[in-house]
Amino acid sequence: MAQTVNDVTDLMSDKARRPTSNFQVPNSVRYFFMVLVLGLLVLILIMGGKALRDAPPAAIHVSNQGLTVAQYQKLQQVMNQQKVSSFFTSDLQALRDITTGLAWVDQVSVTRDWQRGIVVTALPKQAVANFGTERLVDAKGIVFVPADSKDLTQAQFATLQGEITQAPVIMQQMQQINDWYAPLDMQVADIILSPRMTWLIRFDNGQRVIVDNENTAQKLLNLSQLLGNQLSNRRNEIQSVDLRYKNGFTIAWNMAQPEIEAPKI
Repeated sequence: MAQTVNDVTDLMSDKARRPTSNFQVPNSVRYFFMVLVLGLLVLILIMGGKALRDAPPAAIHVSNQGLTVAQYQKLQQVMNQQKVSSFFTSDLQALRDITTGLAWVDQVSVTRDWQRGIVVTALPKQAVANFGTERLVDAKGIVFVPADSKDLTQAQFATLQGEITQAPVIMQQMQQINDWYAPLDMQVADIILSPRMTWLIRFDNGQRVIVDNENTAQKLLNLSQLLGNQLSNRRNEIQSVDLRYKNGFTIAWNMAQPEIEAPKI
């Protein structure tokens, strides 16, 4: 038994004394494989770039969602004129800029779609009033030319006139006046801001008001209160009101009524 244990011990000792292998891959071989891998990567990149350059132009799909027939045709016509590269290399931002450059477009989305190609989706501005006779204006006071000229001068809209840069101010003024005169069942039909900052307002009942740019809001508010109280019984007889006075105003009456000066307020 002792002999057997000793034999096993000797065998283990011999195994422990065996030299380990120190074989290493030469540096030249490692460098060769590194260069080979890098070369393959460069070749793949070159071939991929060539494939992208040689790829056919991507198709542009214009979505008709939310657009009228005229708006869709206008946008399609503009997109047909654009030169685009392949599906992956086409400049989406350039297409987006071109689309937003259309006066009647409010928001734009340009995306890539595997099935349809490059998809252009546009939302048009929503007009709330006429601006002169050749433009429309949205709720933010942005003036634009519609895609369809038939949309110009819509009868259900009020008409704003003035400098285009003043459009937001005119829009805000009209909205405020409509709020003040709504209890009187009066809404603005036309509103003009002259170069001298004089306001000319015509309501849907035919009455007209002219006011300067000094305390404009307070004068218009006071008039709405007078029309609803002291002048309520004679409101239908009023043709126009001139508020360009510091301490009062004048009224022009319908028919043969003489022009009188109203009490100072």
